Amino acid sequence: MIDYPTSATPIMTIGLREVCEVNGRLFNRRKGTQQWIESKQETSSMPLGQSEALYLSLVHHKQGPGEPLHWSLFVARENQPGSVYQVKGDAEYMIYHPTHLVDITTSASFLNLYQLAVVTEQQAMVVKQVADSELPPRAPNRQSVRENCQGWTVRVIAKLVERGIVPSAKLQMARSMMQPV
Repeated sequence: MIDYPTSATPIMTIGLREVCEVNGRLFNRRKGTQQWIESKQETSSMPLGQSEALYLSLVHHKQGPGEPLHWSLFVARENQPGSVYQVKGDAEYMIYHPTHLVDITTSASFLNLYQLAVVTEQQAMVVKQVADSELPPRAPNRQSVRENCQGWTVRVIAKLVERGIVPSAKLQMARSMMQPV
């Protein structure tokens, strides 16, 4: 008898959380994580205090066929709108484009979310300051393009590692996911 979710277990996504049932037992995990946690059936809400946590996440979005994934950073409480920090546009001339009070998981292009850190309100302000001050990628012509939104996002994460907000292992994870420009 199976008493733990397997790769064949049907999973339902609710906001930033994945939920499944195995032999009458409920399990959940934050999207982008591996470990399942058994839920108490009598309570469908998150454990006290967990819903108040503020998360910094790396978000992947689908783009057109043959295009690399679009990356952004997202600061929000679980299942709530938050702030998106990203650069957009052609890789020759990208523009910094922050947005606030957005539920990024409802975007048609949303693909996945990877938790980088649980942050305090003060650390969330540092994330904003670092993102606001990081120059978007630019190149004089198409042949000179060396960086896109992924490179910009990795540069911001690296600065957040330097400030002790993001663990260095998360920077390595992000770097390992980068696609060719």
